[in-house]
Amino acid sequence: MGKKVFVAFLRSPVGSVYYVEGLRVAAGALSGDEDHSVTVAYIGKGVRCALKGVDRSYSVKFLEFFPEEAGKRFLVEKESLLEEGIDERDLGEDFAVASRDELRRMMLEADLCMSF
Repeated sequence: MGKKVFVAFLRSPVGSVYYVEGLRVAAGALSGDEDHSVTVAYIGKGVRCALKGVDRSYSVKFLEFFPEEAGKRFLVEKESLLEEGIDERDLGEDFAVASRDELRRMMLEADLCMSF
């Protein structure tokens, strides 16, 4: 039976491998025999991972594992964008905006939560 997995990116992509490692782990959850549901969200400083122009050359091979939902693959917390002074128009095309309450609900419904 598949599990609900919630993966949160809380750190900036600059100067660390957390972004790539987190995507690798999340993609791994999608690639097995089980029918897992994986939600990927960018929260806090992690919203910087969702900006246009962020180097995704190391992570692009993992992106194919994530199904598109209404043309979007990943969620970005609206309140974090405001706190970081980032406009929604500065996000890459694979990202959708969700409220803190929506993401909190998804975390509570998940069988497993991981943060990077």
